Amino acid sequence: MPGAESRAAVVAVVLAFVLVAGACLPFTLTGADVPGAVVLLGRWLPGLASLLAVLVVLGRGHLVRLWRVRPFSPRELLGSWALALGVVLPAVVAPALVGLALGAELKPVGVLAAAVPVVVAGTVVFALSTLGEEVLWRGQLQHAVRRFGFWPSSVLVGVVWVLWHLPLHLTYLAQGQLSATEVTALTLGLLAWAPLLAALVEHRGTIWPAVFAHAVPLSSLQLLADGAAGQALVFWGVTVTGWAALVVAALAVRARTAATGTTSGHDTSPPCRARAAGARPASYARPEAAWRPSHW
Repeated sequence: MPGAESRAAVVAVVLAFVLVAGACLPFTLTGADVPGAVVLLGRWLPGLASLLAVLVVLGRGHLVRLWRVRPFSPRELLGSWALALGVVLPAVVAPALVGLALGAELKPVGVLAAAVPVVVAGTVVFALSTLGEEVLWRGQLQHAVRRFGFWPSSVLVGVVWVLWHLPLHLTYLAQGQLSATEVTALTLGLLAWAPLLAALVEHRGTIWPAVFAHAVPLSSLQLLADGAAGQALVFWGVTVTGWAALVVAALAVRARTAATGTTSGHDTSPPCRARAAGARPASYARPEAAWRPSHW
């Protein structure tokens, strides 16, 4: 079965690349802007690819296990949502403080206060779309390569995830919606996100915390006053610090997992149950597009 699962993962990834290229091509050729609704729906292209690959190669009985959507309960969803916000928000706020040190200013208090309920509610709403990505990247594909160890597998999945985003990012670049600098930061930022999302999944044994973390519609630059992102020193200082903060957050989650052994208590896949029975064995967003996602 492991060989069949690897084949299913390869088929899913290839199909996901074909689907995203096909989705971006009309906008690249016509120069039409990519609507936000298309971006949100596009996040389900990996989920569709995974669904088809698993059904064809393995059969329906393997879908829930490979997608790692169990446990699925109000308690699990609430706990995953709280964990995601608790880990991601500090990683967003800390780089903004670096921006302050570099001479930028925060947005007015009233604007930041009004954004809080939008961010909290938006994380729940956007999770409906990020679920479509995470079932493949941190679900099926992470499962297929986890035998290589956490860091190699999470980086490998991250590289594939970055490459999958390139058609959309290059479309933004060709249309002039993003500069080369913004495309570079947006693309490389995904690689910094990948270990944290994988760590959250391994910590709870389910993809739900990664779904919610991926859905947080906020970046460090969005906390700064308008125009701050136009200053190269501020932009790169905040952006690079943000990448480092995400890696530190991933390390912290991994340390917590090692200390508590949480994964074995949540992962309900057959291999984990077998191990438990035996001996001892878990963004960057466009500055001007405040409080909303800008990528698949």
